[in-house]
Amino acid sequence: MPSSQRDEDWRRTDISSLHPDRFTPIEVADPAVVDAMRAQRDSADPKAAFVIDSPTPTPVEGADTLLAQGIILTTLEEAAMVHPELVQRALSSVRVDESKFTALWNALWRGGVFVYVPRGVEALVPVWVAHPAGGEDRATFPSTVVVLDEGAALTVIDAYASPSGPAALFSDAMVILSAGRDARLDYNTVQQWGEGVWHVALQRAVLDANAKLRFMGVTLGARLQKVWWEVLLDGIGSEADILGICFGDGTQHFDHQSLQAHVGAETRSNLLLKVAVRDHARSVYGGMIDVAPTAVHADGYVANRNLLLSQGAKADSIPRLEIRANDVKCGHGATAGHIDSDQRFYLMTRGVPPEEASSLIVRGFMDDVLDRVPHRGFAELAGALLEAEIAGGSVAGVTAGAQ
Repeated sequence: MPSSQRDEDWRRTDISSLHPDRFTPIEVADPAVVDAMRAQRDSADPKAAFVIDSPTPTPVEGADTLLAQGIILTTLEEAAMVHPELVQRALSSVRVDESKFTALWNALWRGGVFVYVPRGVEALVPVWVAHPAGGEDRATFPSTVVVLDEGAALTVIDAYASPSGPAALFSDAMVILSAGRDARLDYNTVQQWGEGVWHVALQRAVLDANAKLRFMGVTLGARLQKVWWEVLLDGIGSEADILGICFGDGTQHFDHQSLQAHVGAETRSNLLLKVAVRDHARSVYGGMIDVAPTAVHADGYVANRNLLLSQGAKADSIPRLEIRANDVKCGHGATAGHIDSDQRFYLMTRGVPPEEASSLIVRGFMDDVLDRVPHRGFAELAGALLEAEIAGGSVAGVTAGAQ
């Protein structure tokens, strides 16, 4: 197990009280959670294909349009048997021994979701992937693997949720995205685990020449989260725009680590993560832009903006650059501060109550990220969840019938 005492990557995130061997792998998806996640899909994009990640195979809903285009949408388990060359192509970017949690996922995952888009095909509808979990002292090993061939295009929504409440759960997730030459991938993910969930995830994208990735991450739930957002810009001219919003309250602990690895020449990446924390919540962000000697004319930027809504809230930000090529343009920025009293006073002088003024400022702080999300249904869902959090409610976990 990693240690906050000896591992620099974990120095600000203590998981000494996490004991994976106390958890038992989930065997079936929680139907109430699935219904709530389906309701979110229906609200945000009813035409999207809906697929459930479960150890027990479940039918894919609304996939006729995609299947008619020759797109493969199945379990990762089946794909490993029927299309091993495609699965191997995607998973070649991950070493089994990268970490304790990667090895654990590799040993225990079941089911999973696999999507393949053939050469030159633009998917007519998005794929909405639901990773449900439920129960006490249960473990889940979510998997999403997406492979886009040359010139293909796809939008994916990856959602994680469990029931509201303090039930102890452990989530060890793996997401691998592979975009071929000239491919276009929009990947959106929302983490809405319940208040007692430990969540560890690796979300890695590999981009070939001129491939473009638009990544949007929404972090709202869980007791503790440690997630890696990684983009490997291997091909010449590949591009990645990585966006994220995070809202924490109570004693939630969110740790985001990002990597923008520029390998090909003329590559571009831009990351913006906005975080708001209140009560005694804590956010940790570590971002690395790594420019290989081959990545001439690379253009990379990383920014982390933090809004502290209570005296007990805390945010740490450690952006870094490692540049081993000439003629590049790279930079980073990080800020942390409280609500601007002048902005709040301005709204109050125009009749806005203090609490509502603070809520408007927080929403405005996040809105420039949401405005950049290409899938408007997902942006509206994220905005609604964010507004509920700002208003003092909790969207950690879902309830039956909720949207």
